[in-house]
Amino acid sequence: MKTLIEDVSSVKKRLKVEVDADVVAEARMLAMKELQKAAKVEGFRPGHVPPQIIEQRFAHEIKHQMMEKVVDLTLLTALQQSQLTPISRPEIEPGLSTAMGGISYSALFEILPEITVKEKDYKGLKLEKTEVTAETTEVDQELLRLQQAMTQLEPLPTETALAAGHVATIDFKGLIEGKEYKEGEAKDFLVELGAGGLLPEFEKALTGAKTGEEKEIHFSYPTDYFNKDLAGKKAEFKVKVKDIRKKNVPKLDDDFAKDVGDYKSLKEVKEDLSKRIVQAKESQQKGVLYNAILKQLVEKVKFEIPESLANSELAHMLEELTAELKKRGQKLEDLNPEEVIKHYKPEAEFRVRGFLVLDKVAHEEKMEATDAEVENRLKAIATNINRPFEEVRTHYEKNRLLPSLKTRIIHEKALEFLLNEAKIKIVKPKKEKK
Repeated sequence: MKTLIEDVSSVKKRLKVEVDADVVAEARMLAMKELQKAAKVEGFRPGHVPPQIIEQRFAHEIKHQMMEKVVDLTLLTALQQSQLTPISRPEIEPGLSTAMGGISYSALFEILPEITVKEKDYKGLKLEKTEVTAETTEVDQELLRLQQAMTQLEPLPTETALAAGHVATIDFKGLIEGKEYKEGEAKDFLVELGAGGLLPEFEKALTGAKTGEEKEIHFSYPTDYFNKDLAGKKAEFKVKVKDIRKKNVPKLDDDFAKDVGDYKSLKEVKEDLSKRIVQAKESQQKGVLYNAILKQLVEKVKFEIPESLANSELAHMLEELTAELKKRGQKLEDLNPEEVIKHYKPEAEFRVRGFLVLDKVAHEEKMEATDAEVENRLKAIATNINRPFEEVRTHYEKNRLLPSLKTRIIHEKALEFLLNEAKIKIVKPKKEKK
């Protein structure tokens, strides 16, 4: 067997293979046997059709399957001889028969690019990091969320008239233009009067109602209502008030702090909230810095990327977009396909470039994911999704997901390494324009 490599590009190769006559004969025999088993010819039992009839009736199929068998028998060896590793499915181009009874074919495929990086390309990158602080207003907002979470609802007497500040449990059924509609019926629905969650007309009609009372409410949705299916239409609701409660909002004092957790004073709660806000911002900042690192690496290290990898990443991004649109009640088909691809393709190519160059940096720095690190990551995943560790590990092993998990760990190490090696300038946060 002879092989010859043709460079279509730096990442696309055409491997020409010339196969000897004995291999062709073996491939033809295998093709004949398979056709003989499957062939249905009148007058013969399946599997007992004579070879000469198979050759007469299925000449085209024999030629086609023989070529497939030739490739099956020789391509792997040919690739090993040429020291090439395809990352895309080889496209087979049948060739001509040789004078000695052999046959030739070509395999067109992509390989990973050869990337050259030097220390100066990835060490000492210049980055800007925004100074992180916890604003008083942010701490107050988090404190308010805690207060709301600790708020309890106290049942009120049945003769209590529903008023602003009360929370009521209601059942309702609505009609739009006299017809039932999706989400127009609910039971045990909680509403808080005065909180702005209800349309003014709906809230006004409920005001003064008592436990057990039923009401009919008629109104028209605003023409600019967020739900276009309801905007400007007449609505009729039958509502039953099942109970009325008041909110017991705890005071923000030292007793509140003790109820929230292991705190001695409200001051300690605020200090802890401040630390958490800073940690969250730092984590967000790290993501921004990681992206800045990848941008600089991609700009500095030039190489051609395989089209198959870019298309694969683009397909993955479109799957994510499809899932996101589904949550909003939309479909990918509703968008302009050309515009969608035009918008997402540059990002897909950037991700592939970032992945490959980061992989190269990790290789240069001899980074690896240890068994302990992989196990700890699997434990963290199991905790996050609330599943048994063994179940998660089995899933990753069974679905061959461990290699990609190891790569993710290695890339995270590489990004952290590059961040530690970078020259970081701390800048003040930009003031928002009013």
